[in-house]
Amino acid sequence: MKRYIILSICALFFISFTIQAQDTIKNPVQERKNYIKGGFYLGLGPVFPMQKYSEGQIVQPTSGAQKSSGLVYLPAKIGAALDMGFLIYFGPAFANKHLRLGLDATFLSFWFNSTTPVLNPGNSYEHYYYYAGQKFGPLLTINPVDRLLIDISYKLNANFAYHFDEWDSYSSSDFSKYGANLFQNEVSLSIRYAIMRFSIQYNFGNMKYDNFEKSRPTQTVETNTLRILLGLKF
Repeated sequence: MKRYIILSICALFFISFTIQAQDTIKNPVQERKNYIKGGFYLGLGPVFPMQKYSEGQIVQPTSGAQKSSGLVYLPAKIGAALDMGFLIYFGPAFANKHLRLGLDATFLSFWFNSTTPVLNPGNSYEHYYYYAGQKFGPLLTINPVDRLLIDISYKLNANFAYHFDEWDSYSSSDFSKYGANLFQNEVSLSIRYAIMRFSIQYNFGNMKYDNFEKSRPTQTVETNTLRILLGLKF
């Protein structure tokens, strides 16, 4: 009697396992779709000056007649930025296609900040802070659900700059208008859904003005900014 009971239980287990296996074959678990893909992006939005950049700075040139007294850099006001670049990914997505590593490559970054001239208020366009450059750095993209994507990146910036402040009364040999910094920094957070993209960026570092000549007076100016960009990713 016990033998028949044991055989019956084994038969039930075998039948149950066979039915479950057949259901799995007929209805396999669907593999999660990969939404983390590379592509071109662009963004446009306001640039908010931070800290000394928004307060105004007195900078002592490294040489020239103004070395002791310094040059006054007017406070930077709100400006605007345009970013154009690519998201490039290395290898497949992992963690069930929720994460992927790559490179955030901004091949064109143009931005400016306005000022409010004191001596010549009618010539405000002459005293803007202008910048152009590129930004590159590592990228981590998170896909928590559906088409919602979160990009976290750190980038090094190579920027060239132009600025002429209210220095009409000074000799041109006392200041420099052109500058560069190849190692500014930026941390950014972007949220994407489908092709829409929203980014918050904190850009920090200094700009060195020396007209690209070692013999010229050099001025180092802090240029920290907060940027909020709206755009598209294709």
